[in-house]
Order: sequence, then structure tokens, then C-alpha cells
Amino acid sequence: MGRREFVLAGWLIAGLLAGGVSLRAGDHAACAAEEPDHQRWVVKQKIIGLLELPDDRLLAELEKWPRFQEMKLEQKGRFLERIARMRAERIRAADREAERLGLTLSEDQRATFRRQYWQRREEMARQLWKETEGQRKSLREKLEKELKAQFASKDSRGGSDSGAGTHP
Repeated sequence: MGRREFVLAGWLIAGLLAGGVSLRAGDHAACAAEEPDHQRWVVKQKIIGLLELPDDRLLAELEKWPRFQEMKLEQKGRFLERIARMRAERIRAADREAERLGLTLSEDQRATFRRQYWQRREEMARQLWKETEGQRKSLREKLEKELKAQFASKDSRGGSDSGAGTHP
């Protein structure tokens, strides 16, 4: 599975996790209290948690979600196939990393390496997320200000594309 399919499958799972709530910023009242980036982060963490569950626990967890319960059997099957592909991609990625590092691992070591590899990657991501929070907020505010200024002007309401491509 290519990166594109991996990402699309992730967003499909995210949609299911949201239980019918849109993932787009501003679509519901909770968005006013939380930043869109934070919401995506929370969904991502839930997806990762799903991928790490054993099959029996995965099914039990999915059965708790209204959107999963509403799916037809065929849809559930396709959804579970996507999860299996995502799991396989994570295994391949961890195995490639072990190979890149020149490690020769037993089967037990390989399973432990895979688990620790992804746990540590998530710890790094969490740390970077926290460290860049102020910068992301500042950039988001700057973007919003620029977009409001650009599209609130009388020139842009007229449908003119004269400014298209000239703004960074």
C-alpha cells in the first residue's frame, strides 16, 4: 500500500472514530474551544491506539462506536481490511528501520523492536507537538489575518482573480 492509500485509510478510520461528527474545523461547537490541529492530533492518537490493539480487542472497541455498528457487513469487512493494511505497513516500516540500522533480530526481538520503535516515534512526535505549539498558533493566526484581509476586500468579492498567485 502506498503512502496515499495509507493516509486515506487513516482518515477513514478518523471519520469512524468521530462517530458521525465532521472532522472539518468549525463544523461543530467544540471547535470553538479547541484548535483544529489539536483535534487532528487527538484523532491521530486514537487511530494509532486502534492499530496496536490485538484483533479481539479491536473488534470489541469498534463495536462500541455507533458508526461501526451502522455499517453493513461488507463495509465492516472493507474497513477491517484497511486496518490490516495499515498494520502491515507499520510492521514493514519498523522492519525497514531495523534493517537500516543493521540489526539482526530474533522473532521475539523483532516484535519488541516494532513496538518500541513506534512508541518512541510517538513520544518524539508528542514532544515536537508540544514544543511547536506556540509557533503553530502564531502561524495559524497570521494565516487567518492574511486570508481575512485578502478576501474581505471589495476587490475580491467581485470575483476577480487579479491577486491569485501573487500572495505567498
